[in-house]
Amino acid sequence: MVEQQPHIVGEQEYGTYVSGEEEREITDEMIALAKTRIGVESFRSRDGWNTEASRSAIRHYAHSLGMDNPLYSDPEYAAKTRWHGIVAPPTFSSTLGVAVKREVTPEQREQARDPLAGIHAWYAGTHTQFFRPIYIGDTLYRRNINGDYVEKRSEFTGRTVIDYGCIEASNQRGEMVQRSTGYSIRGGRQKKWGERQKYADIQPQTYTPEDIKKIEADYDRMEVRGANPRYWEDVQVGNELTPVVAGPLRLTDILAFASGSGLLMSGSDGFKLGYEQRKKIPRAWLVNRAGIPDVIEAVHWDHAISQRTGNPLAYDYGPQRTAIMTHVITNWMGDDGWLKMIDNQIRRFVYIGDTMWAKGRVTGKEQVNGESVVDLEVWVEDQRGRITAPGRAEVLLPSRERGPVAIPPTFASPPPGWYA
Repeated sequence: MVEQQPHIVGEQEYGTYVSGEEEREITDEMIALAKTRIGVESFRSRDGWNTEASRSAIRHYAHSLGMDNPLYSDPEYAAKTRWHGIVAPPTFSSTLGVAVKREVTPEQREQARDPLAGIHAWYAGTHTQFFRPIYIGDTLYRRNINGDYVEKRSEFTGRTVIDYGCIEASNQRGEMVQRSTGYSIRGGRQKKWGERQKYADIQPQTYTPEDIKKIEADYDRMEVRGANPRYWEDVQVGNELTPVVAGPLRLTDILAFASGSGLLMSGSDGFKLGYEQRKKIPRAWLVNRAGIPDVIEAVHWDHAISQRTGNPLAYDYGPQRTAIMTHVITNWMGDDGWLKMIDNQIRRFVYIGDTMWAKGRVTGKEQVNGESVVDLEVWVEDQRGRITAPGRAEVLLPSRERGPVAIPPTFASPPPGWYA
């Protein structure tokens, strides 16, 4: 594989679209204000990208990630599984939700505001417990609670805050579907290219025809366990999961995921509606080199705006990589298995042109509380050999002795960082 020099925005050109308002840095006052918001419930004012899980929405999401398990798209196939119909991939829930209309006082609205507004946020990971599947016709109602704000020093951003948030999602039947603690890294943007050196030497990746053939061979080796049950008794510690390859990452892949997940669309509507949103949340927008305001999500396709954050190139969505990590698990466990928990971290950036391999291995197995549990170590690595996202997961498998997986599974406690 061959690397080439990236186009770096010149200092004068770069400076033409930096304003004082956009150069916010974390202050003592911000952190003090943030600490008063711990445990405060935020109010969802907009519906999710999907207000209900339709057949098309589930298929669009799965296909945007390259998931070809017919459980997510083929009603005839899905009807013959233990689920008796199409179900959504585990991470589809992030696209789904209905805003609950409620009376909110000015004081409550002020308390729910982001105390670090204008400070850049990088998705950094999540700990999620899965209780029930999402079927066609389901919707979700969420409790979003501000978690802790933990200050640290970062080689990349300097003064940094780890911003935790907790979500409980229940369906229209009042059943708990998921509970999670997620977190992001909050830090100021650089004012000109070169201030941050950590990733400055990363070069865009190019490929020879032979390189592409090797990646295509990995695609051909991918295996969907599907209707062939993987029994707990047949699993051994040390077993490796067949890798899932994702790449080379194109702008097309990023836009496909944004379309399937609504990550972009739920944050910015087109034209006049986008303008109205910009008036409400001006710090969620940046001005590009042409002098045009654009959403902060442009870091995922505009190299110059990405360079504002200290990155040489546009990079992937963190939730996209989390979904790829779950893909290797669901491929391996089969339709009769259940992903009970995943805990992952996004530690390094994956840039346009990079290739990802999601991998895993069995680290333990036990039968407890009537469940046949398998512990997995999972991770995503790139063509440079870097592990960009480590994680671990718990999977429930059917047992020849104990029978099928029981839903909902048992849980001893909420995920770490949960604020009741």
